Amino acid sequence: MLVRPVIGSWEPKNIERIVSWENRRLAVLPSPGLSGDLHQDLGRGALTVEITGSLSTDEARDELLKDLREQFLAGEPVDFLADIVKDSELEQVLIEALDLEERAGDPDLFRYRIVLREYTEPPEPPGLGADFGLDVDADLGLDVDLGLDLLDIPGLMPDIPAIGDLLSPIKPAAEELKSALSTAGSLLDPLNDLLG
Repeated sequence: MLVRPVIGSWEPKNIERIVSWENRRLAVLPSPGLSGDLHQDLGRGALTVEITGSLSTDEARDELLKDLREQFLAGEPVDFLADIVKDSELEQVLIEALDLEERAGDPDLFRYRIVLREYTEPPEPPGLGADFGLDVDADLGLDVDLGLDLLDIPGLMPDIPAIGDLLSPIKPAAEELKSALSTAGSLLDPLNDLLG
């Protein structure tokens, strides 16, 4: 039984071509002295489906623009059904590209190209589980078991020598500077008298 493609709630009309491609993500690792390269398989990439078609009435064009463009602009995953992805377990897609074309030579024809990419639900972020903090309680109980809570930790530290007043060596120089600057205001008195 043929299943017509359905993107969300919109069913593409006048489909001319449907292409589906899948790929493996391979890391190529060149090895000195080895003929060829080593390959590391990083898993399957997202399945991509491209649908190309044309519409010939204003109503069909308006339906496409209204339904599909709203879904495209929302950027949310939408349900997708089609025969070409029957055994791929593809359920939801993101509308990656929406190309629309009208030509002056044939104003009644409206061409569209839709690129859909498989959507994979991101994993839940790691949260605070029910066992959060249980290992901390065990560590906190360790000092009580060993009797460390009764120790006088500050009393175990050696005596720190007194440093004293760090500014005492520069106090005489600061006093001399203060007395020298106190007479600086009187230096401008003759100029004040001249200018009035």
